[in-house]
Amino acid sequence: MSLIGIIIAVVLAALVYFLATVLGLPTIVAIIAAIVVLLAGVTSGGFGLAGRFGGAGARRA
Repeated sequence: MSLIGIIIAVVLAALVYFLATVLGLPTIVAIIAAIVVLLAGVTSGGFGLAGRFGGAGARRA
């Protein structure tokens, strides 16, 4: 995992929390949504569900 991927995941989780509170969702729902996004981003290094070197991402020849 790179530091850049972790920073991207944290910023994205903060954005999800902000958007959830702006939309009027309860705080607990916003926190849970942010935690889910944070866990998904950090475990994949900030590259989504596909991972860094495989999965649904671009294929190399």
